[in-house]
Amino acid sequence: MTTAQQIVFTAPGTIEVQTNPVPVVGDDDLLVRVRRVGICATDLHVLDGHIGDPFPVVPGHEFVGEVARIGERARTARGLEVGDHVAVEMLLPCGTCDWCRRGEYNICVEDDVVNGGPGRQYGISLTQAQAPGFWGGYAELLFVPRGAIVHCLDPAIPWDAAALVEPLAVACRCVARGGVSLGDDVVIIGPGPVGLLAAAAAREAGARRVILVGTRDERLARGAGFGVDAVINTRSSDDPIAELRGLLDGRLADVVIEIAGVAEAQQQAVRMTRRGGRTVLAGAIGSRVPVTFLQDEDILLREVEIVASFLSAGGFTPAIGLLARAEYPFAELVSHRFPLERAAEALDLVRGKRDGVMKAVLLPNG
Repeated sequence: MTTAQQIVFTAPGTIEVQTNPVPVVGDDDLLVRVRRVGICATDLHVLDGHIGDPFPVVPGHEFVGEVARIGERARTARGLEVGDHVAVEMLLPCGTCDWCRRGEYNICVEDDVVNGGPGRQYGISLTQAQAPGFWGGYAELLFVPRGAIVHCLDPAIPWDAAALVEPLAVACRCVARGGVSLGDDVVIIGPGPVGLLAAAAAREAGARRVILVGTRDERLARGAGFGVDAVINTRSSDDPIAELRGLLDGRLADVVIEIAGVAEAQQQAVRMTRRGGRTVLAGAIGSRVPVTFLQDEDILLREVEIVASFLSAGGFTPAIGLLARAEYPFAELVSHRFPLERAAEALDLVRGKRDGVMKAVLLPNG
């Protein structure tokens, strides 16, 4: 290949299909032939201009594929060969800041765009204008330099299941941040793909009961396959807190993980957490929306601990292990598949939540 196709967000609300020269691969680099890339709500926030000004940007941060080309030093250092199945973490950490040295590379200072960092996220903040421009998964090829975090995948994992490795890694980090352990009662708010995957991760961490909370019955119904014991539909429930107490013998949850990405769900997450319990906020709202808590009633008098979980640092290894064991119906979450050139149609489907979409993916290479 001398050229490769990319989907490019050239400005807020503007999508182009481009064909561009394939990057030169240096000794420390590799190119990944993208086999699946998931469409995430964050991609829509990028398109709408809610997340900085990375334009032009090649979107897509949930990608898996196979090694297409690799430099000699990269081959030796990474132990990879052409054809190997790989997942690349979405954040390209600097490796030298205080946070990276502590292993907290998900909050690398170079990715702190709020405080002037350039941005280091594939498909979100790494602009196409930065050479060589192949920084997103909505493309036939992805450029991977030294410093990128690459994981080898078992080729026995089907591509549709492998496509969930990044959201599953996000889910595994949420569960770890919540400190979920043997015997905990866990509530997951948000029955989308990450919420369902978090239910499976919580079960694997030893949760006694897992309760899934949301507003759409068709999504809540999928929870049974991912370790969910009961569901609460907040749209039809007169009193979700009372319903939760009924399910948990009069108690509230030890850990509540919010992945809905709306302010109301974040407020509800705190109120569903028992005294001395932990609330994990992980759903990106995508804009500057305030969240209101009652300081005394919701937090202080109950000593609820509120933590954030951002991106997927440390989550890929347990996620890959879960995928390899195939104990949950991961591939069934992929409900829609589109060729690369139909990316705009796929994004519209996800935005409109039409046709029972759960997880839509692009197949850049067929």
